[in-house]
Amino acid sequence: MWRLPPAAALRLLRRSLGATARLSVPGCLVRALLHEEQHTARANPHMTVRYLQWCGSDDDDDDEAIEAFKHDCSITASSSASDASASTAYIDKLSRSGNLVDAVRVLQHLHHQQIHVGLDTFNVLLQQAAEADGFDLFAKVFRYLLLSKLAPDSTSYMNVAKALQKLDECELILKFVREILEITQNRDPTVMNRIIFATAKYGDIDKSLIIFEELKKDRTLDVVTFNTILDMLGKAGRVDQMLHEVKLMEELGHYPDIVTYNTVINCLRRLGRLGLCKRFAGEMLERGINPDLRTYTALIDCFGRAGHITEALEMLDKMKMSHKPSVYVYRALISDVKKAGQFELAQKLSEEMNSSASDLLGPEDFKQKYKGRRFRDKR
Repeated sequence: MWRLPPAAALRLLRRSLGATARLSVPGCLVRALLHEEQHTARANPHMTVRYLQWCGSDDDDDDEAIEAFKHDCSITASSSASDASASTAYIDKLSRSGNLVDAVRVLQHLHHQQIHVGLDTFNVLLQQAAEADGFDLFAKVFRYLLLSKLAPDSTSYMNVAKALQKLDECELILKFVREILEITQNRDPTVMNRIIFATAKYGDIDKSLIIFEELKKDRTLDVVTFNTILDMLGKAGRVDQMLHEVKLMEELGHYPDIVTYNTVINCLRRLGRLGLCKRFAGEMLERGINPDLRTYTALIDCFGRAGHITEALEMLDKMKMSHKPSVYVYRALISDVKKAGQFELAQKLSEEMNSSASDLLGPEDFKQKYKGRRFRDKR
């Protein structure tokens, strides 16, 4: 017997109720039709996305999931925010049972009622949506997180990176970025900065650059945005592209800070680009930006590796005038001096390091000093 495909049957059902009549179909019938459509289209991710997109629509009327939620928690439209704990428990129960679509429907309903769930609940939903390849559903959860009173944490952003990793369509990424920019238009660029950082950390440099290019068009970026991109490009060895962004940075009215210079100098140091290291160090001093521990460490090592031992020692003396040297500085310089064949000098530096060991900065001091330097927890 010939049979209509589920999607066609649903469209026919809509038309049969009249063009101006509102569709009010039992939730079980609609879900059954759409579930079968999804089941027969496992090889078509776009059909799955449409399924999730429909299930995550903004229409709460006659919704079976919402009715079940209200009955279970005895929550009405006049409920106060004190019911957040019961709401969280209900969403957690749905997500644990694998009913992600209904969990997000309830989250949406709570948002409309101004009842807020915790960040852990958002992160669970984000993780499950990312793993389910339902990006439209994922984007909806992240939007509600941004609209809530909560600030996303590192787990939230890593879930964003995971979800973006599975996207091949540039337009979907750009749509997501534009939606976030619309929500955060009166805030600083911290949200987008952290998305770029997490995406790059997850290994998707090119997707980070797609987002970055969109931010350039919108002019919704700051020095931190550029510093994040420069660090990403430097670690990837894309020096020419990094230097191009440094130049563009100033053209767009964002001037380098100490983090910018340290990022660039460290990248050039690793590649042995002594001339450019000197140039950026000189530029930094001309602008009245004093070198910090990272700057001195990078420059001393850069001069030492290039065999410019005298300049490395001069830089060490300058460092001592304003900063406690670190163990890293001495170890790197001693190694460089040995490579240059100056063993007596290496022995002298080693003795100096050992005699002042208690005053030198070690790994823990270094981590504590720069912990959280790149990002602050603000929205």
